[in-house]
Amino acid sequence: MKDKLEFVGEIMNKLTYKRIVSQEDKDIFLINEIHSKPEIKKYISIGDNYFNYVTTTENVFFYKVYKERNFVGTIHLEKNDNIIYMDILIFPEFQKSGLGTKVINDIKDDIFNLSFKKIKVSIDENNIPSLRLFEKAGFKFVSQEEELKNYEYLKNNKEQIRNE
Repeated sequence: MKDKLEFVGEIMNKLTYKRIVSQEDKDIFLINEIHSKPEIKKYISIGDNYFNYVTTTENVFFYKVYKERNFVGTIHLEKNDNIIYMDILIFPEFQKSGLGTKVINDIKDDIFNLSFKKIKVSIDENNIPSLRLFEKAGFKFVSQEEELKNYEYLKNNKEQIRNE
């Protein structure tokens, strides 16, 4: 019985992702609205042509993140050679619930089949929760450019050999 309960718990804790492939996506208005909030805008900004860029540019991926039926955040991924550049946003009302860690672990587990060797992320030095989140997830500080701290995650050799 315990195994059944654990399995149900895993399903309930699983995140799902839906890629935005069109500028006509019904949630773009909501995403823009969330990005205009001061607590988000100070760390992540998107321009007028952003959704054109993420829906028409090769090797650029923008996903909506769902927990059960709740739209809880977004992911922006760009692949260049074997490197993924990423941004994640968990909406404020869902932060501090472990969702950011789950998203990062899913990306590290390559659920989007991007076959990478390294993930890079740049984080505002004043965004302490994000800095802690990525450090806890195994990302290492590599440099700083003005107010942005740059972190990297390297797949270990066993993962690389298994994926090649």
